[in-house]
Amino acid sequence: MTTALLPLGVLVAAFAIAWVLVPVTGWIARRYGVMDDPGPRKIHQTPTPRIGGIAVYLAFTVVVLAGFFGVPILSEIPWVRTNLAAPLAMLQEAYRVESKLVGLLGGATIVFVVGLLDDILGTRFKVGWKMAGQVLAAVFLIAGGIRTDFMPHDWLDVAVTLVWVVGITNAFNLLDNMDGLSAGVALVASLVLLLNAWLLGGFFMSLVYVALIGALLGFLVYNWHPASIFLGDSGSLFIGFVLASLTLLQRYVSHASSSYFPVLMPVLVLALPILDTTTVTVIRIRERRPIYVGDSRHLSHRLVSLGMRPPLAVFTIYVISLGLGLGAVGLAHAS
Repeated sequence: MTTALLPLGVLVAAFAIAWVLVPVTGWIARRYGVMDDPGPRKIHQTPTPRIGGIAVYLAFTVVVLAGFFGVPILSEIPWVRTNLAAPLAMLQEAYRVESKLVGLLGGATIVFVVGLLDDILGTRFKVGWKMAGQVLAAVFLIAGGIRTDFMPHDWLDVAVTLVWVVGITNAFNLLDNMDGLSAGVALVASLVLLLNAWLLGGFFMSLVYVALIGALLGFLVYNWHPASIFLGDSGSLFIGFVLASLTLLQRYVSHASSSYFPVLMPVLVLALPILDTTTVTVIRIRERRPIYVGDSRHLSHRLVSLGMRPPLAVFTIYVISLGLGLGAVGLAHAS
């Protein structure tokens, strides 16, 4: 029971910070004109603030850093030492992942700033700069020691990591095309990955996922249809980068695992954003259109064209993501 108190505290803290900061970011967006205007392929009817990702970034980063640096301080408090001895003992080894945590948060900050510049500058921020920023963030992550380890050569692991991180980062950016969609799919994926981490005894990883879940929930309060604020590129790129990075940090192997399954699980958990990005990219290439120019060919738009209202289309995608994710959890125990 005491072990559950710490994750609960992390969840509440991340949720509260995001919930409080979202209206603040909305005010800032209106004050400085960082708004998403209605358009032919958009469902909102009025200009809407588009830098809600600031709240998600700050909530997650503040809680993770507070947890990392706060453990030694909490250990000195008699009540905490007596009543939370078990979870604190699990976190005593957190210092061993300090370089990886720096790589994660440093890379996430780079990609967040890149997205924020895109939100503020719009078409003045060139696509090449945006891609260069994402690659730089992935390189920073790799320098922190976060990479795949299943390839026969180190340079191949670096290449796969680079493609995976940049690909998933952009997948969540492209998925942000309907109210509650990108943040909601990220929430579902985080819940599935949290379940896997908890079942395999990854307590520190579980807390990181809980921090992300709390930040996403605090944002989704305002982002569900009809949304009063959007993630913007700052939020969607940040979420995609963090999820891509955390899947590389997580353990997927039990004593029964086949050596192939650790590669498959994160792909299945994030299969829907991967599939959606792949299909719209292929369509745009076949139609000889720039792949970075948005359209209405995403899965969410297709569901709406079949007669679903946007909230039902988004909820349907949540269910699909959850089904794929829960099916993947069993892979850790499959021979």
